[in-house]
Order: sequence, then structure tokens, then C-alpha cells
Amino acid sequence: MREILTKTGDVKELMKIFGVSKPTVINALKYRTYSQLACRIRRVALARGGAVIGVKTDDTVRL
Repeated sequence: MREILTKTGDVKELMKIFGVSKPTVINALKYRTYSQLACRIRRVALARGGAVIGVKTDDTVRL
């Protein structure tokens, strides 16, 4: 699974920035939701130094 890892305290900062609950931020960072808000949370998390993990580096598409 793909997710964004953030520095300690970033989840709380994202909660303050967007005025949302902790589960909302966590679900966005774990790519469980795909709303516009979730996309904005992920974008800001990456801009603040977050790192995406769990992405396949291999281009092979399996059908």
C-alpha cells in the first residue's frame, strides 16, 4: 500500500491548517480517500517534506 510518511507533529499541523479531524488526515495520507480535500492534504504534506512509500518502481502492468 502507498502512503505518505510525515515528520512528527505534521499530522497535528495538517489538522489545524485544514480544520479537520485526525482520522481525516490519516485516511488522506494512507490514500484511503480521494476527495479534493484529501488531495490537498497530500499535496501540503509532500510540500512540508513528507515522503511517499509503497510505490512500485517497476513499470510492468499486469492484466
